[in-house]
Amino acid sequence: MKNATNRNQAIIDSTSRWGRIAVGMIVAGIALTVVRVGWLKLDPDGKFGARSGAEARVRYEERFRGEICDRNGRTLAIDSPCWRLAIDPDYFCRHGFEKMVRGDDLETSTDSIARNEVLTTDFDEQLEAIAAPLELADRHLRVIKMRSLASELDDLIGISRQEVTRKLLEAPESRRYVVLDKLLDEWQVDAVRAWLDGRNLGLLLEKRTERRFFGPESLHMIVGKCRDNGEGGSGLEQLRNSNLQSTRGVLNTRNTSRGAVISIPAGTYDRGSHGDDFALTIDARIQLFVENRLNEQLEKHDAGGGRCLVIDPNNGDILAMVDILRRRDGHDEVILDDPQRRVEPSLARNRNVVDAFEPGSTFKPIMWAGALELGVTTPARPVDLSKVNVAPISIKGRRTTVKDAGRNPYKKNVKDIEYIIEKSLNTGMAEMVRTLTDEEARSILTRFGFGTRTKCGLGGQAEHPGQITSLKNWSFANTTISVSFGHEVAVTTLQMARAFSAFCNDGLMPQLRISRPLEVDGVDVADRLMARALKPETALRTKRALQRVVLSGTLKNHGRSELYSMFGKSGTADLPNPAGGYFKNRYTSNVIAASPFEEPRIVVYCVVDDPKKNGYYGGTVAGPVVRDVVDQTLRYIGVKPDIEGADQSGRIAGTLRTEGMPVVIGGE
Repeated sequence: MKNATNRNQAIIDSTSRWGRIAVGMIVAGIALTVVRVGWLKLDPDGKFGARSGAEARVRYEERFRGEICDRNGRTLAIDSPCWRLAIDPDYFCRHGFEKMVRGDDLETSTDSIARNEVLTTDFDEQLEAIAAPLELADRHLRVIKMRSLASELDDLIGISRQEVTRKLLEAPESRRYVVLDKLLDEWQVDAVRAWLDGRNLGLLLEKRTERRFFGPESLHMIVGKCRDNGEGGSGLEQLRNSNLQSTRGVLNTRNTSRGAVISIPAGTYDRGSHGDDFALTIDARIQLFVENRLNEQLEKHDAGGGRCLVIDPNNGDILAMVDILRRRDGHDEVILDDPQRRVEPSLARNRNVVDAFEPGSTFKPIMWAGALELGVTTPARPVDLSKVNVAPISIKGRRTTVKDAGRNPYKKNVKDIEYIIEKSLNTGMAEMVRTLTDEEARSILTRFGFGTRTKCGLGGQAEHPGQITSLKNWSFANTTISVSFGHEVAVTTLQMARAFSAFCNDGLMPQLRISRPLEVDGVDVADRLMARALKPETALRTKRALQRVVLSGTLKNHGRSELYSMFGKSGTADLPNPAGGYFKNRYTSNVIAASPFEEPRIVVYCVVDDPKKNGYYGGTVAGPVVRDVVDQTLRYIGVKPDIEGADQSGRIAGTLRTEGMPVVIGGE
């Protein structure tokens, strides 16, 4: 009996012990489950995150692309916050239209309303072109629904119903995202929100940044544009994209199903960065004046186009760079055309950078100075002035004679070689280069940088290096003689301005630049980037000869300033025919000059393409532009007139204004 009792007690004790163990295990399991659930809520494993109820979300913080400004900090291109209106066409046609017309409690089928409208509507050409061939009622309904939306938006916020309808109808039916307007004002955003009143019609309001351009139209091809994805698409926007581009901030969070933030995983936040700002050497006000003045001159002479460059010869800063093309009815423009420019101004080719041309007589100072540098006029290499300005010169091996321009050019009064430059004598230039070897003549061009890119910061490898004849194809009769007065050589306006700067800087040429100066310890290093082309004494003598051009030569009537002393040269070159040879009675008129004489502050180079009326000589056509740009620019930068008796208030051809500068939205 006692043994049975003991056995029963043992069984009870064993059962109790295992029961306690079981209960403990259950409690422990529940505790572990609670802990694990909490853990997964706070930091769910990727495989179980969706099941835990916690959602991983990524939020982006927009950063701004770098600003582009002119040398004085005026904004030329900047990111601006804006709102974009887009739509899901499929959702709108399936659900949104019904809500827009009747509301959520609609009893009458919207499709039946639309069908009745189809039956009672006279089809116009657009609807007929789309609907009739397809003979699909659904397509008819889609057209009507989209037109109805376009009409509502036109009445509501004033965006063109025709444009909205076009975008919706031209978009493929499979497309679920169509942009209706890229730039809404705040009042338009408020109006759309109030109209929607919480309804989901398939319309989307997105806050974004949009690239805006401020400045003269002629700057657009330099600054360029951005694509819709924010990447640079042309101009400096593209060349400097890696510097201008921003990196948007990224924030990773764990959220409840209702959107409340549970946690931010450590190390997952990236604040991003704004793009670097970029300052040009160009002055927007000088650019605007040059653009307006050149346009006036092109209209006056019915010219096909024009280019004008203003640089600081002391440091190579490009202060203005304008390129204009005009389409003229009834004229075969040939080389004076740019289809891309007609599509989008920012896609235009900048002819100052990528087009080379024959300059004509403006090239004479280069060869004249180069010949002096090589010892021409010394006893070993004399210049026989008795042969100059006497009669056309026949040269063995040359098909045509060398003759001077003008109706009665031969005066026989040449006293010095400076007169050759002053009166722009081709016969004089032929005599100046008579003793040069082919190697020496060609070396003058390379000494001044022709045949190489300026690397000014525009164009990159697309910049035209110019064109000079190879030494193996060089000949005295047909190359040295032609080059001496600006033929058989192709140059850019940038190359010419750089070379002419040697006459301003005791023979030194600057490195041209479009961007902010390179500084070391706060000091501009432009002087370290100078390249020597001439000895100081040669540069000074050439400079004095060029002053005579302004005072008594080809620029005295139309290119001479009443305020500032100048030195320069005009040129009139035949316009080359792409098919070979030259056009008859079509010219490239150009003038290059620097001012003031003693301490030059600017070099101005103007090229007018194919003037058709009121003259065609360089001094007549391009001279007034150069004169007025010199006057205006020097007064603007604070240079006191240096001509004795000049009106100190200044005879200014125009005023430097920023009024009228267009605001252009990028990405269009």
